[in-house]
Amino acid sequence: MRYIDKYRMHSAAHAINVKFLKDCYADDIHKPLPSPANPKSSYEDFKNPKYRDGVSGWKNLLLEEQKSEGHPRCCYCMRRLNPSASKINYEHIIPRSLSGAEGQEQYAYYSSHAPALHDHVIMADKFGKKSFASTNDIEGEDKMPHITALSNLVVACNGTRDTFNTIGCCCNGNRKDNKILPIMLMEQASTEVKYDQNGIMSISCNDGTLSQMIDELNSDTFKEIRSVWYHLSRVSKDISNALTMPMKERIEWFKSAYSTTNFATLKTEVRRYSGFSGFGGKDKDNADTYWKLLLAYDWFYYYPGYAKQRATT
Repeated sequence: MRYIDKYRMHSAAHAINVKFLKDCYADDIHKPLPSPANPKSSYEDFKNPKYRDGVSGWKNLLLEEQKSEGHPRCCYCMRRLNPSASKINYEHIIPRSLSGAEGQEQYAYYSSHAPALHDHVIMADKFGKKSFASTNDIEGEDKMPHITALSNLVVACNGTRDTFNTIGCCCNGNRKDNKILPIMLMEQASTEVKYDQNGIMSISCNDGTLSQMIDELNSDTFKEIRSVWYHLSRVSKDISNALTMPMKERIEWFKSAYSTTNFATLKTEVRRYSGFSGFGGKDKDNADTYWKLLLAYDWFYYYPGYAKQRATT
């Protein structure tokens, strides 16, 4: 997990949000359609391809914000996101269903931890009470409704946190509307979020709201993948074309990473991530899938806590 900088592309994000709101207020400046305070229709309209898709759409903008080491990454698990795939999930940091007194109370919590939420976001029902003389007035608004504000949206990989034999390591809406510390919008994420040699994730500033998420991100498969990367990160390697890396080279990489001359001595739970097919049963059938799954998390090769080993070997 890493800090997502919502300031870097804010001008472009703000322009998209303003365009959407101006369209909502275009027919009747006093009765926007949909109302920015409507959590269902407002967000559904915002997902219209004319706002979302294309080079200048907000989907591309969010993916660009979350790009690291050449690829957009899931805000939770750091898996590569495939921009052309349908299985990505747009996550509201401040839940879009919030309103009223509870909404203001939670807004105070979220915005106190994440400066971008404080600077760029307002609760939608509060925005809905504003009066405008013309749609041009909307351009002067610094804060956008939390339901559609791009500073309040991040991208996650979609699916279920389930066993490898079904969908695999993915993040979806397990959080629901639970309050969480907005760690991914906090600059200290880079130092507060840590992964150890066993692949176990910890967040030192956790105020209790992240405990369920941490448990989910510490599933056995997640820990296996990160632990393998901890070892592989010891070896200096150009992994830009790792998908086509010959099996012999992969095996030599694993042997060097685990300081052994005999690949067979490595645990099955380690060897299978090389894509080696010398196993029986389901592992044989899934051999290539394991290698591809490992590479989907190649961010951990560059994770400073793991990569620092290369400077000492």
